[in-house]
Amino acid sequence: MSKIKKTLLISGSFLIPFLLLIILWSILGLAPFGNNNLLVSDLGTQYMPFLSLFKQFFQGETYSLYSFSDALGGTILPLSAYYLLSPFNILVLLFSYEQLPIAILLIITLKISLMGSSMFYYLQKTYRHSTSSTLLFSTSYSLCGFVTVYCLNFMWLDALILLPLLVLGIQHLWDHKKYGLYSAALFLSIVTNYYMGYMLCIFAVCYSLYWYYQKTESSKKKSIWQFIKDGRLFFVTSFLTGISTSFILIPAVEGMLATKKTNFDLETFLPTPNFGLNFLSQLGLGSVNFEWRLEHLPTIFSGILMVLLFIAFFQLSTISRKEKLGAGFLIGFIFLSFWLELVNTIWHMFQSPAGFPYRNTFIFSFLMIKFAYEAFLKLKEGATLRLIVPLLFSLFLIVGYVSLKLSKEKVFLLSDDYFIISLLIIWLIYGLVVLIQKMQGRNRKSIYVLLFLVVCSELVFNFWISFKDIPFGDQEKFAQTYRIQDEIISDLKKEETSLFRIKQTIDSDAAGYNEKNNGYNNPILYGYAGVSSYTSTLDAKTQDTLHALGLYQKNDRRIAYVDESKVINLLLNVNYQLTPEIKTHQENRSTDPSTNVYENDEAIGIGFLVPQEFADLKLANNQPLKNQENILQQIQKNTQNYFQETKKIAWTAHEDQNYTLTTKTTANGELYLYAPEINWEKITSFKVNGEKIQPAVYIATNQLFNLGYFKKDDVVELQLESEKELEDNTLELRSLKQESFHSFIAKQKSQAIQLKEEVSGTLTGEITVAEPDNSLLYLAIPYDKNWQITVDGKKINAKSVLGNFTGIELTSGEHQITMHYRQRNFIIGVLISISVLLGVLFYQLLKRFIRPKSA
Repeated sequence: MSKIKKTLLISGSFLIPFLLLIILWSILGLAPFGNNNLLVSDLGTQYMPFLSLFKQFFQGETYSLYSFSDALGGTILPLSAYYLLSPFNILVLLFSYEQLPIAILLIITLKISLMGSSMFYYLQKTYRHSTSSTLLFSTSYSLCGFVTVYCLNFMWLDALILLPLLVLGIQHLWDHKKYGLYSAALFLSIVTNYYMGYMLCIFAVCYSLYWYYQKTESSKKKSIWQFIKDGRLFFVTSFLTGISTSFILIPAVEGMLATKKTNFDLETFLPTPNFGLNFLSQLGLGSVNFEWRLEHLPTIFSGILMVLLFIAFFQLSTISRKEKLGAGFLIGFIFLSFWLELVNTIWHMFQSPAGFPYRNTFIFSFLMIKFAYEAFLKLKEGATLRLIVPLLFSLFLIVGYVSLKLSKEKVFLLSDDYFIISLLIIWLIYGLVVLIQKMQGRNRKSIYVLLFLVVCSELVFNFWISFKDIPFGDQEKFAQTYRIQDEIISDLKKEETSLFRIKQTIDSDAAGYNEKNNGYNNPILYGYAGVSSYTSTLDAKTQDTLHALGLYQKNDRRIAYVDESKVINLLLNVNYQLTPEIKTHQENRSTDPSTNVYENDEAIGIGFLVPQEFADLKLANNQPLKNQENILQQIQKNTQNYFQETKKIAWTAHEDQNYTLTTKTTANGELYLYAPEINWEKITSFKVNGEKIQPAVYIATNQLFNLGYFKKDDVVELQLESEKELEDNTLELRSLKQESFHSFIAKQKSQAIQLKEEVSGTLTGEITVAEPDNSLLYLAIPYDKNWQITVDGKKINAKSVLGNFTGIELTSGEHQITMHYRQRNFIIGVLISISVLLGVLFYQLLKRFIRPKSA
């Protein structure tokens, strides 16, 4: 084959899926081909803000590996290891922040297109045969079912680009003792996303077993011990490559161990089947759409032609029994990895996925296409595609759809029409393949073109089914809102040079989201110190501490500051609130009509002096008002409670499970409601004195509500409409006594510290200890052993206080505080990685010098 033809074919393997996607994006009206964008699901709430963090770091806004935008603050390395280490992310540096959704679409498009190139390269190098028809197989891999459903989780797509190269590298290693490609592919797999890299490590062992036994002569002894003995190069290379990623793996593991992902559910380790014969329905078109992206059957769709040829692989007599058995065992084990819950859990890093199940199905699609290509080559050599093949495929599909209709998963059936279309395409493609085998010359080429059009149309149609019901965001609204919010936040940061936090609320529709956007990661998106967070790397201790103080915790990955709390503003130094709501009793500092800015007087500093006994204070579970009361009393004793309980007048249960609680306040101040027994998903209406309460964040479980400011002896009427019966003892109502709290703030303000943050991430500040009884410095910064703290130039050890905050013991007098974050495990990981690299280079140089002399 000429170099020009090779170049054209490899270019085609990229350009065909690229052009098909451009057509699809245009049909869907995605920006820049329309005004829609992909700000939906986790892409809108997580990945896009994380790319904003990536852009902030590389544009020099901060050089620190610690960020106060991630919840209350934490190292960004675990988050980066999971979400941000793909080289494609560099493209966001070419786009403005408000154009990030367009950059993401480009990244998704390029990744999917490059999957076609890497698959084509694998097929070309493995089988030493590639023609224009090979593009059918590479394109089918690019647009397989896993991609159509999971491409919104675009950080996983790098693994699909690298998989064919990894497999090719394994083959080279076993056949020619060359480990370069395998090592490079494995290294990149782990670094770009260690989660998917872990799966590819398991598969590398599986495929090595398959390849070893396929290539071993029948007369040679075969055993696991012999495989290990012969595979020393494979195991050494795998080990050293894995160790060489320590620079990112060690911090990532350290970060993940600090989350709640270390909790194990024993049920997920039982060998129970996850599905039945309804699995076969996934071989056809239209198996999953956006609604069922979090819960569905395995996404193994790889194209009708691929399945036909895959079945033919086991029917063709020209393929040996040994090859069929090897393929059967390999693909059978991959099938087992998502069929049995025990094996599925192991493949997913010993944690059953919370949504987006069966994340390793792309390996199944890869193998299906690989063996389909082997069958295709046999057909080109003259083998016949027997009628039994489309009959079996049709039977599998019928059994799958009937089983799906009769199973509890019948809700996954999108349309009977897709089933009929799939059957028609099976027989259409079978007919085209038969015609290609019978015809010659131009007629054959015409049929090939027709086959190509059918396959591409089918793949795009399946992709469209997955995407058509997505509640796309509005790009113009998003860009406009981003510019407004960014300008306001930038002005506040210029005005206030010390470290402070912001509570930001943005209306979902105004921000360009068609689905509810809770704004968990707005601090990361806009680059300010916040409170709320939604990541898979959320620190468990920080989350538990914030939840105990009254913040909303939906699950192990989320924490949200929903309703404003004076005590939380004090403890976390939440200095400003940005909201579309108007507060009549506070001065609005904003000139923009869409956003109001209110300053919180109670936010006195990032830390303040407290008694030594404060370090012994423990937070109770699910008692935020009690915890807040205890905190205030511990800092400043008060004869009366800071929080005054209201006086209940009446509890009335009406028809249709409507309830009214009438109560009277006993102090001036903001009124707080805590109802841990109420399932807010079952509350259809919640009103206070006739005014509907609608939290900015979707509430499902217990939450501390701020019902507003009331004067002493005001009568307050709460009306609740519920889908289930309620009891009056589930409601806790208390007013924060304004006079007592203001007196508290006035005294504590003189004992507060302001810390200034440098670009390097170093924090500096001064404080004077005037009272020996108040000599413990409480800092609203999560406790972390990696903080290097000096007081007056002398290194000291901090301690954990109030759950997971930082406490520093001081003596009387003036003190200079300096804090610098230095992640020790990251440095250790870097040293290990460099050592492995230097060791391998030294070994290679040694081999070069020794060989000529020995010769």
